[in-house]
Amino acid sequence: MLGALFVAPAAHAVAEALQSAKAEGPLAVVGHAKLAVALVKQKRHVIAIGVGDRAAKKLPGALADFSEIADRSLAAVIGIEVATDEEWQLALCTWTRVVRDGGAIVFVDRGHAPEASRRALCSGLTELEQRRSGRIIVTSGLVSHLV
Repeated sequence: MLGALFVAPAAHAVAEALQSAKAEGPLAVVGHAKLAVALVKQKRHVIAIGVGDRAAKKLPGALADFSEIADRSLAAVIGIEVATDEEWQLALCTWTRVVRDGGAIVFVDRGHAPEASRRALCSGLTELEQRRSGRIIVTSGLVSHLV
């Protein structure tokens, strides 16, 4: 998990990834309240997902999961530690469902750059980019709904 000291550089790298992907509009941050708050401070419309009850009180509109989010309604989803998550395929399938065509999925990991790239490619993301901020690796790709 990202320590408090690493949130600011991670948020900056995520903002660069979102700008590169032209991901404007609502986005979801999964499982990391401090990153969600940092992106809110950048004047972004953030929906925090799975951040816990205490953190959810500080983040209006926080949700427990993606069940209330309509298909293809978000500009981006930002997830933490995807490169080491054993449930990554299910998570990325859900994230892809809620991101609009041409929107972005962004992973924030501590290391594991090759595995993050592999998982992004296996999920069908295109136009992959990686940014490094110290030990933090931010991997982003665009969603393409072929149907």
